[in-house]
Amino acid sequence: MKRYLIFLTFFLFLLNNQIALAAPQVTAQAAILIDKETGQILYQKNIHQRRAPASTTKIMTGILAIENGNLSDRVTASTKAAYEGGSSIYLSPNETLTLRELVYGLLIKSGNDAAVAIAEYIGGSVEDFAKMMNNKAREVGALDTVFKNPNGLPKEGHLTTAYDLAQIARYALHNNFFAQVVSTPKKRISWPGHSWDRILNNTNKLLTRSDIVDGVKTGYTRAAGRCLVASATKDNHQLISVVLKSADIWSDSLTLLNYGFNNYKKVQVIDKGELVHKLDINKEELGLIAAKEFNYVLSKGSSIKIKKVIDIKKDISLPIIKGEQLGKLSIYNEDNELLDRIDLISDEFVGDSSINRFWKMIASKIQIYF
Repeated sequence: MKRYLIFLTFFLFLLNNQIALAAPQVTAQAAILIDKETGQILYQKNIHQRRAPASTTKIMTGILAIENGNLSDRVTASTKAAYEGGSSIYLSPNETLTLRELVYGLLIKSGNDAAVAIAEYIGGSVEDFAKMMNNKAREVGALDTVFKNPNGLPKEGHLTTAYDLAQIARYALHNNFFAQVVSTPKKRISWPGHSWDRILNNTNKLLTRSDIVDGVKTGYTRAAGRCLVASATKDNHQLISVVLKSADIWSDSLTLLNYGFNNYKKVQVIDKGELVHKLDINKEELGLIAAKEFNYVLSKGSSIKIKKVIDIKKDISLPIIKGEQLGKLSIYNEDNELLDRIDLISDEFVGDSSINRFWKMIASKIQIYF
């Protein structure tokens, strides 16, 4: 890579000088608030303390079911699944539902039986599905998490952290179907052998108590205490909160989410398709544009110094296809921490100059009528 522009800096100024924000008070023994898009941490309390997650475990079970199964598949509940203790959607042995219905039962009603049925169908067994869960946890950056089952029932060594649950939820919420399910207050699914359907009421009461809350999952066991992973969206800005072993999961979660919206603002640094750099290619100017946007979250009234470093591929050869990746834009903060790396792509086709001139001449002389 050839480094064309090194340490290009600019400033983002908001309202006034930087101010210190008063941290919100929550009863939870561990808690975190992050920006869903950027992953920035806006509040933290014992975020790496390993704790029992209870049914917040089902966030991972749900996203694995969606990613690894066909939602229209028919899944038959085993006796083991049907007789799993705790919260339940009341599966019977050999009862068959679609995977879609089981995901609703898992994430809305928090069915432990649905979790086992999903695990056995997707992973072959609870044990093998737990391996899939742990592999996925590593993939999304949840490095202090160990899952032993798909539902969060007490099991020695089944542990996670507030930070890890935020990373798992952040990943899962990028899936449109997952986001749709966890934002659903009530759902009707089939109930074979009965003259009425199952009515699933979401255990996340914030969905009906707040207009901005749109997820995600509750949890409770005696060991874990009351837990909630919540999400909320306001003005196209989504935040994720996690509270573990809380005396009041509803109040704690709303306190964190409102703190985030009241004190932080998302600022666009790079727009998708924005012209970032120009190259001279075979005596022609070629624009390099950003393949995606980059936003940053700032406390209201603060400023940040952003550093941009552009690296261009060596030995670029013709022809160049429109949209071809020709470099990288690295974005750093003032502490030299990498915030993001964005592909730079060509904004047009560039071929041999003589061929280009020929086609431009032809195009200038030909009129096409429809």
